[in-house]
Amino acid sequence: MNFDWGYFLEMIPMLAAKLPVNLSLTLISAFFSLMIGLIFGLISYYKVPFFTQLIKIWSSFMRGTPAAAQMFFFYYGLAKLSKLILNMSPVVAVSVIMSLNMGAFVGETIRGALLAVDDGQREAAMSLGMTGTQMTIRVVIPQALRVALPPLFNDMINLFKMTSLAFLIGLRDVMGASKIESARTFKFFEAYAAVIIIYWVITILLTQIQKYLEKRCNAIYQ
Repeated sequence: MNFDWGYFLEMIPMLAAKLPVNLSLTLISAFFSLMIGLIFGLISYYKVPFFTQLIKIWSSFMRGTPAAAQMFFFYYGLAKLSKLILNMSPVVAVSVIMSLNMGAFVGETIRGALLAVDDGQREAAMSLGMTGTQMTIRVVIPQALRVALPPLFNDMINLFKMTSLAFLIGLRDVMGASKIESARTFKFFEAYAAVIIIYWVITILLTQIQKYLEKRCNAIYQ
């Protein structure tokens, strides 16, 4: 079997045109997963009764089961029990699952970053008369963000790669478009090779952004 370089090169711009769908899903899910992760991380950090145990179970479930299975379970399974999910658009459904899935990982990242803040910083803040809330907002969270930035950005990169599962419930994103086109031409090798190149290039760009932000963040504390 010969690799059709002409078809491969044609596929790259055609599939890249679908990138806005993947990037939109990534940005929406990144925002909500950060919100979920921040709440979960703070609850776990302060060991809030009942909710801490509940979050442990939830995080174990979301982190221990495949995202693809979660999408099918949510969009096709729970739809039989809820009209809200039944009438939900694929974009919203994918965003919900991605946010919940990655929120569990982000929560653990934030919890670990909060624990990494030196106890002396907390003691100094309390000695200045700060309340627990003021200490968290002004002292703990800013320092924890510096620690959390690299793993959080890795989570966001994984979130972008997770968008490749969106085609499973009918979204015509990069992966969905390649599946349709390759089924028409039977040139699966070239089509999926183009998908891999597109994801690889975007991941490299995101990694460069991560390095830039890390340098800026480290420069602030030097």
